[in-house]
Amino acid sequence: MKTPVVLIIYNRPEQTKLVFEAIKKNEPTTLYIFADGGKNAEDSILCKEAQSVIDSVNWGVELKVNISDKNMGCVPRIISALNEVFERERTAIILEDDCLPHPTFFNYCTSLLDYYIRDENIMHISGCNILQQVNSTGTSYFFSNYALPSWGWATWARAWKKFNPNLDTWQKHKKEIYHHISQENFSKWTDTFEYIRINKVGWDIPWNIDIWANKGLNIMPYQNLVKNIGFDETATFTKNKLSCFADLIVHEMKFPLIHPENKKTLFDKELEAANIQLLKDMD
Repeated sequence: MKTPVVLIIYNRPEQTKLVFEAIKKNEPTTLYIFADGGKNAEDSILCKEAQSVIDSVNWGVELKVNISDKNMGCVPRIISALNEVFERERTAIILEDDCLPHPTFFNYCTSLLDYYIRDENIMHISGCNILQQVNSTGTSYFFSNYALPSWGWATWARAWKKFNPNLDTWQKHKKEIYHHISQENFSKWTDTFEYIRINKVGWDIPWNIDIWANKGLNIMPYQNLVKNIGFDETATFTKNKLSCFADLIVHEMKFPLIHPENKKTLFDKELEAANIQLLKDMD
């Protein structure tokens, strides 16, 4: 697999090993591993255990490792990692340590990264369909304005350069953004946008806002390809083990991919409702 893969890890060795093994089976020719440092001595031990997967890289791969000697925090670690990757690469597949993909996820991403490499309107390829499975029109995927949650995804350097690290795009482009959120959920969204802007505690919702501000689109598989295996008390956000999103089912993607005839967006209302529920589960 020639598409670079990015694995971002912290202090969860069990989940990290599972995700790493999924990557290893596909033997990417380029692998980036970014690790955050521990907050204290006990945390650093777990970080070292997670980082031990680096010793299991035993195939012909260009390995690039970046281990922070301090705790950067989730948002700075991920943003700095992706900035570094896209200074070097045109495309990349991104996985965090709790995002376990179906084996076909990698070919799905690679195929679409190549297919839409010159289409600047397409900014994000989702692996996770939080709805799990929706009725297909006969194609392999559909377009959406929602690129959430970012549990296994891919993009291009041309798209990532539009990411605003200040996380305040929503204030500058309210007209474009408000078009994509319902009146019913208006307060929940805007409160979340502002909380993230002030506290710098998230990056994927601001990234979705940047997609909206740039009139971009997301690709979403009709069947879910990635599940989050990190719902527990050690998680940064997904602490609620009882969440209905804690046990998503993954499916096999069939090839060759069947592409839609147009870029009509589908299921935005349903995806918004599911993401609102996920936000409530993380409160």
